[in-house]
Amino acid sequence: MTEEKFFERLRDDARSLRYEGDDFLAARLAARVRDRITRPPTVAQFLAAWARPLAASLAALVLSVTLSLTWTQRHQDSNETIASNPIDIAMAGELYGVGD
Repeated sequence: MTEEKFFERLRDDARSLRYEGDDFLAARLAARVRDRITRPPTVAQFLAAWARPLAASLAALVLSVTLSLTWTQRHQDSNETIASNPIDIAMAGELYGVGD
């Protein structure tokens, strides 16, 4: 069976499953959309409209503070390890210290 015959047969089989709405389908859909748009928001929807942006802002603030504190601590830790372990270089029998 070639691809072309397969798709022809598939279309023929699916033709009986196709939904064709009646004449009033578009009018009913438009009426339902209009009703949902003009309906006043409930208390839960009103609170959600205020709470979502506040929660997103708070989450962004917490994330930025967490990242900056982590970066600062890692940066300070790397400076402390260099200061606590001085580097000594021996050359031609002389000992030189870096950071002294």
